[in-house]
Amino acid sequence: MTRKDYILIAEVLAQFSRDLASTAFESDTAKALLTGERLATHAIAHRLADQLHQDNNRFDRRRFIEACQLDAERLA
Repeated sequence: MTRKDYILIAEVLAQFSRDLASTAFESDTAKALLTGERLATHAIAHRLADQLHQDNNRFDRRRFIEACQLDAERLA
């Protein structure tokens, strides 16, 4: 994969994260679902970062997570 591919993946995850952040729900059930989606987004980004690093040891995991607009700490 190329840097361009990494950027594209991070941009997609960042947009999804922004979409989730702008979503507001009233019910507790909907809020719980939204929380689950946020956690899943973090887990996906971190697992992708792990795999991309295995594919390319020069891959900068922290930079990728920052580009995904997620915090650098694992949530799961």
